[in-house]
Amino acid sequence: MRDVKDDTVEIDFFMNGLCSLCHIAKNELMGFEAFHKTTEDNWRKINIDLEAQIEKILKEHPKEHHNDIIDDFSLDLHENQEKYPSIHRSSLLITLYCFFENTLNDLCYTLSDSVGSNIKLTDLQGSGVERALLYLSKVAKFDLSKMGGTLPFIKGINKVRNTIVHNGGSLPPDPDSAINIFVKNTSSISGSPNSSIRLEHSFINEMIEIFIQFLEDLDVEVQAHIQMHMKSGSGK
Repeated sequence: MRDVKDDTVEIDFFMNGLCSLCHIAKNELMGFEAFHKTTEDNWRKINIDLEAQIEKILKEHPKEHHNDIIDDFSLDLHENQEKYPSIHRSSLLITLYCFFENTLNDLCYTLSDSVGSNIKLTDLQGSGVERALLYLSKVAKFDLSKMGGTLPFIKGINKVRNTIVHNGGSLPPDPDSAINIFVKNTSSISGSPNSSIRLEHSFINEMIEIFIQFLEDLDVEVQAHIQMHMKSGSGK
């Protein structure tokens, strides 16, 4: 028989942070979005300035030297247009996914005060976001069906994250693999089987907006949970 916590224990949902957890996380995500825009804008400006510099040099030299001049700047152009923006987007994707995962884990740990169960997050099988969602649905009894529009994309993000972290960004050879199907169906990502995945700057924006939408929907469940305990007299 499962041990159940005493629901008569008074819980201060302001002090334990439950009432504002999703809201604070959304604000953090908007901060990440502003950082992403600033970084992308900087790389675009650097590239525009470099192209203007090259154009000026080309005008000052005969056409027969133009190819050599462009070759001299090819590495700089590649770094500004592809290499460094790619590093930024991949790094930010990993950071954002970790932030989202930690937010859900924190929510589960905080909910342990009031769900009326001694089952802990770490008692469940699996890890990461999938385990947190399992806790929210099975232990906290949250209705996650309302998040149906965002969950498939979040699962796709996880596949992209795993491809970057565990396979250096290289897509598997099987065109029917889940990650290749996700890439094929997502306009802000490109890549084919056995090639490297490429993230457009807009994918990071999509990712952040999906996380924000999920947290807004999730906060409805959180507030309903708080209200239920307030009415029962076990929270304040």
